[in-house]
Amino acid sequence: MRRRAVVLAILPALLLLACASSTAPQQGAAAQEAVSSPAPVDPNDPLAPTMLMREGQALVAEGKVDEGLARYRVAVKLQPANPTIHNLIGQAELRRRENVKALDAFNQALTLAPTYTDARNNRGATYVALGQLSLAEADFLSALTDNLYANRAGVYYNLGAIYVARGNLAAAEENLRRAATPAGPAEAFVLLGQVQQRLEKPELAESAFRAAIDKAPERVDVLMLLAAQLETQGRKDEARTLYHRVLELGPGTPEAAQARVLLGK
Repeated sequence: MRRRAVVLAILPALLLLACASSTAPQQGAAAQEAVSSPAPVDPNDPLAPTMLMREGQALVAEGKVDEGLARYRVAVKLQPANPTIHNLIGQAELRRRENVKALDAFNQALTLAPTYTDARNNRGATYVALGQLSLAEADFLSALTDNLYANRAGVYYNLGAIYVARGNLAAAEENLRRAATPAGPAEAFVLLGQVQQRLEKPELAESAFRAAIDKAPERVDVLMLLAAQLETQGRKDEARTLYHRVLELGPGTPEAAQARVLLGK
């Protein structure tokens, strides 16, 4: 029952929930018509729920969250006591920014399987989205008691992000260091670098930004963060090289517009 967990993206002074393939809730009749209904399934087929879950996950991965959710809802009717389906429903609702519905789904998953770590981590993400940081922290800390949980780096990141939001930079740095592993999300390195900047640790901040670029070389926002860090150290030629890379990688991005100004173009 270990599925990919929701990961939070939190910038200094701003708490945001982000999913890589998330989409806003579809609105209006036309949008609803665009959501294809699942093909009829045999309720007596023991493999039907698994098939529907796999279809739903593939659709969600493509950004077709409403269509994936429709598959999950058929699956849960066939197996209402399956906590994995409730967890998947919660993830889909969270991507749709239906936070209360997501919370209900994760609660149901945990009622059915109290030791379901992924659902607990995801519920923590939902509490963050609802602004209930203390409850979120409790869920994340509980998730870390599972030493076999595959996404421990993501949980450490989530905790670090909460501490950033609270202004507890020392605790944030400690948790983000644990998140910034080869298997951890690139965002962990980004946020770690930002925290270390605020803690006036420029060498460590530079190292974190470079590690983030290694993991996600297309991230022009991280290139700009590194360039700004180099500028503060008087390394203007290195910063200009990064501005040119931003122009090459994302010429139409806001970062490119900023780089042009800094290059005097």
